[in-house]
Amino acid sequence: MKQSNRWLDALAEWMALVGGFVVFLLMLMVAIDAIGRKVAGALPGALEFSEALMVPAVFLPLMYVQMKREHVFVGVVTMGLSVRTQSLIDAVAAIIGAVLFGFLTWLAMEKALQSTVVWEYRLAVIPVPIWPFRWIIPLGTGLLVLQLMLTAKQEFERAFGAEEPLAHDAPPPP
Repeated sequence: MKQSNRWLDALAEWMALVGGFVVFLLMLMVAIDAIGRKVAGALPGALEFSEALMVPAVFLPLMYVQMKREHVFVGVVTMGLSVRTQSLIDAVAAIIGAVLFGFLTWLAMEKALQSTVVWEYRLAVIPVPIWPFRWIIPLGTGLLVLQLMLTAKQEFERAFGAEEPLAHDAPPPP
């Protein structure tokens, strides 16, 4: 089990790195386009490619962000509850998230299939293929579903385990 978790952690980190690299490419492309507009002319397809590249920038790091528990979280309602109760609530929330993102994954997969069948692209100064980017959405959300299920398992173990669990923000024991 620990080996598979390390593999999934490495996968999540890889996806986050790719997403970060895409953000760097976006920054570079927009800078070249902005400078080019003043010097020689706009970068052909920059707007269309920047729109398409937003997909991997947003969807690839989702698994990593959940693994690190860095999604937006408001603890005002639960901060007075016991750690076990907080863990139970977090587990239920992770299952609800997995169901909702599972549905989104399924819908995105259908759209990606349709897009691939027609080789969807966007007309611009140069044609920009859209269909490959459509596959990134179900990939990112599917991996998020996997991580949410792992989160639910971990939180159920914290809620119903024999040992008294530490708070999420408590330092690990020496």
